[in-house]
Order: sequence, then C-alpha cells, then structure tokens
Amino acid sequence: MRYWLICLVAILVFGTTSNAAKIQGHKDVEIKIKVKDYPNAPVVLGYYYNKQMLVRDTVWTDDRCQATYSRDTLLDEGIYMLYIPDHNMMDIIVTGNQRFSIECDTLKNMSQRAVCEGNEPLKTFLTYQKYLAEMQGKYKDLSNDFKAARQEGDTAKQSAIRRAYSAMDKEVKANNNEIIEANKDNFLSVFLTALKEVEFPKIDLPAGTANRDSLTQVYSYYWYRKHWDMHLNFADKRLLFTPIMVQKVDEYLDKSVPQVADSVAEECIRIIEKARPDSIAFRYWVSHLYNKVNDSKIMGMDGALVRIADKYYLSGQAKWTTKKFIDDLREQIDGIRYTLVGLKAKDLKMPSVTGEWFQLSEVDAPYTILVFWEPSCGHCKKEIPELKKTVWDPYKKYGIKVFAVYCQVEREEWEKFIEEHELEEWMNVYDPYGRSGFRKYYNIKSTPQIFVLDKDKTIIAKRIGVDQLPDFFNHYLNIEK
Repeated sequence: MRYWLICLVAILVFGTTSNAAKIQGHKDVEIKIKVKDYPNAPVVLGYYYNKQMLVRDTVWTDDRCQATYSRDTLLDEGIYMLYIPDHNMMDIIVTGNQRFSIECDTLKNMSQRAVCEGNEPLKTFLTYQKYLAEMQGKYKDLSNDFKAARQEGDTAKQSAIRRAYSAMDKEVKANNNEIIEANKDNFLSVFLTALKEVEFPKIDLPAGTANRDSLTQVYSYYWYRKHWDMHLNFADKRLLFTPIMVQKVDEYLDKSVPQVADSVAEECIRIIEKARPDSIAFRYWVSHLYNKVNDSKIMGMDGALVRIADKYYLSGQAKWTTKKFIDDLREQIDGIRYTLVGLKAKDLKMPSVTGEWFQLSEVDAPYTILVFWEPSCGHCKKEIPELKKTVWDPYKKYGIKVFAVYCQVEREEWEKFIEEHELEEWMNVYDPYGRSGFRKYYNIKSTPQIFVLDKDKTIIAKRIGVDQLPDFFNHYLNIEK
C-alpha cells in the first residue's frame, strides 16, 4: 500500500538489446495509446532514476487521438509511466510482451479508467491500481469515523472500526498474494512481492518477565534488522526500474541502522553482495551506496566510505570504471584513511614560533584541539580569533590544549597574527623543512581544519566548526549550560 502513498523514486535505466530474430517491419516494442479528446498532442513515456522522473521518449497523438511508441529493441522490464502534460499520469508495468494497446476515455483519473488489450499482466496491474484506490477510499472513511468516535468517547465504536480496518487489511494482503501466485511467470509477481511489508512474528515472553514492552521492542528491532529485506531480490535488475527499491533501502539505512560508520558499512556491503549475481544490479548498488555514504553529513561516516571504496573500487571489482577515476579515488581515500574517527592521530613533532619543539603524542591534556591554519586565509582570520574567544578562553580551565599548525613557512605574518590575537598560550608550530607529512596524514587542502583528540590522541571529532565546539565540550565534559 505504501508504494502508492510515497513520492516516486527513481532508478537508473540500462539499455538492453533483443536477440530475437527480426521480421521485416516488426518492432519488438509497439505500445498503442489512445486518449479521448486529446488530438495532436504529446504523450510522454517516462522512467524513474535517482528520485527523479525522467523522459524515455515522447510521441504525439494524431487527429484520431491515437499515438504509437515503437522501437526495435525491448525496454527493460519494470514500472514506467504515461504522462499527459498538464493533465494526468498513470503507471504501467512493462513485462516481456511489449506489444499492446492502452485506451482511456478521459484525461482525468487515467489509471482508474484505462483499458488494456494484448498484455495480461498489465491488465491485472491496472485492475490492481483501481482496487487499491477503492480500498484507500474506504480506509480514509474509516479513519474519519475513528476520529469522530474518539472525540465522542465512543470506545465500542472505536473497537468496531479497528476490527473493520483489520479485516480490510487482511483482504488487501490476500488479494495481493492471489495476484502474486497467479503471475509467478512474469515480473508483476516480483514487483508485488517487493511491495510487501515485513510482518513481525508474535513474541511470547515467559510469564512474569520484567520490562515486557521494552524487551519486545528490542526483540522486534533486531528481528527487523535481520529480515527487513526478505521480500526484496537485489539481484533482480528489473526491480531497478521501479520506484520502490531505492526508497526502501534508503529508509532502512537512514532510520533503522545506527548512524555509525561500521554499522552502515556492514549493511551496505550486505546489500551489494546480495546483488552480485547480476552484473547490472551489482554495479548499481555499488555506485548508489558509495554515493549515499559519500553524501552523508554525519561526522565519521567517511569510515564507511573507505571500506566500500577499498572493497569494491580500489580492489579492482568495479570494472566499469576508468583508470583516471580509480587514481583520483585512491588519492581521495588515502587522504581520508589516516583521519578516521576512532583512529589514533598521526604523531607530529614540529618546532614552535619560539624555537621550542612540541610533539603531539606528548601533549598532556584530556582533550587536544588540533587546528591547521594560516593567517593569509580569509576564513582563518575570522575562525582562529573566534576559537580563542569562544573555546580556548572559557574551556582552558578544564585542561584543554591547542596544537596549532601553521601551514606555511614565512614567519613574519604568522608571528604578527599570534601576537595581535594573543595566542601565545597555544602550541604554535610549523614545518619549515616539510618533514612532518602533516598535509598527507591530515589531508590538508584547505584551512582552517579542526580535529579534536582525547587524552590518548584518538580522533573523536574532525572537520568540526568553531561554533560547534562549545556544545561538543559541554557534552564531553558534562558541563550544564
């Protein structure tokens, strides 16, 4: 049911070539379309890709309101759409038989009025959509009745509505199962199976068990984590041509998996491995999940990025990529792998502005702020004084120290900035001979860059803004605002 209520999501379309022998004048694809009172106008055949609805092709109706979409090679099986600009759209299922006709006697409610000839799965699919629309209307009526009964305090009526709702739910599920069973020889069965929600088993806890509700929730959560994809076949590339797969996967990863690198990486790898039997599905899920992790704004998620890149791209398994792509990716990943949250920070031993030497690993502090900066950087001119004012001054009493690495070698501007902004209490160091390797180990390509280290010099935060540090230290130091 949820498929028809969510926003349409998109997936990549990969072309295939039919190996069937060609008959003179015969097309593998011939979709005849007729829409009443719609002459000499466009009809769009669309598809889904990465949460966007894109155009496969456009055909025009003639004076008799008829149009034909044809091509020599088969479309990939999946869910497509017919779109009448400024009027309406409807979803259709494309299976192995791609020579059929669709006729509709109205521009409104097309999916409820369309009639198909020459394709039994599509006929069933259209009937299925009409049935769902009817049931949704009944669900809505029951929901309104339940709200009224709750406002009136009529508990008996509420119970009756719940029973009616449960009976309707069973009816919908039974109807879906009948269609699935009757269409096992075509893609409609696969698609409707993928639409099914996971049903939780009944949990019987021993009598007298304490915290029954909490234990039930915990059991249900771990059961769902293990079985959430029981109706999904990641190795069936046809499901890539539907608006459900990415939605289900992204929702699961975002809402059910702990948002830490190891957990996310394990789930991504599990999905990719299930897709491995089909080369197109495998390629899709490697690319999609790598990009999803790469786009994450959660600190430390780059640990999952490194694991996916190492396992599939840098190992040579992503054979569809170019050498340049891999070389660029290797440089990017190598720049990340030394600064993953949870790793011990690479040690730095560097001379200070006064000539004294400081070594990062020997800094005795519960927390160390490691900052890379330069006074000629416009952003640093604002952030470094703010770091002193909002973080160093109020938190130094808790033993926090600052290891500030100047990223250039000219001393005059550096010394002037330190003096002007009273940064003398920091460990102000630089690398005049280029021996420390700080740019490589900390991937310094822009400034300022801030890392927070614990007492063992383990990285606990990275690429964090000065404005985020007060809340960060309030949390770690248990300071009440």
